[in-house]
Amino acid sequence: MQKHPASKREDVRATYFRKSTAMFIAAAGATVLLAAPMPANASTELPAAATVSASNPCKSRHYSKVAYTFWIGPSKMPLRCGTKTWGYNHIVERGRWSTSFKNKISDTLFNGYEKTPGVYYRYKVGTGCSSKPPRKNFKVVVNKGPLGGKPGGLTPRGIITATVEYTTPAVAAASASAEAKC
Repeated sequence: MQKHPASKREDVRATYFRKSTAMFIAAAGATVLLAAPMPANASTELPAAATVSASNPCKSRHYSKVAYTFWIGPSKMPLRCGTKTWGYNHIVERGRWSTSFKNKISDTLFNGYEKTPGVYYRYKVGTGCSSKPPRKNFKVVVNKGPLGGKPGGLTPRGIITATVEYTTPAVAAASASAEAKC
């Protein structure tokens, strides 16, 4: 009595499944056996420089290409690859780039305020003299004009730089006049 062709296919599938499962288990076991023990204080994270180079969105790309896009209200603000003096490559070269730094740029542009045209702060910066110590603040500088300053160029140029800056806390209006004498 001959087997039906469909049952032969099922036999082949079952055999293949058993072989592939056995190979997977063997490979997993070998990996566990070959893994060297790690010291308790060893870190599994890559150094920041290695992380940046491994996930560099601007590797071998033109300076005008967009690495990341952020929002200022309803409009987009690009972080272009840039050069050593502006953009993503500028920030990376100074050792500032990380996921946390990227999140701070996003938060500052979306929720912060524009102190002067193109200069955004995360927190409101005070004026006058204040006895309070400076506050750690995040600053993002953008250029909303065309790339290269030429009309008809890519607009906006985008983020020039971002940095942490120490600023004086905002002073209440009532106390500002009293403290203006200092």
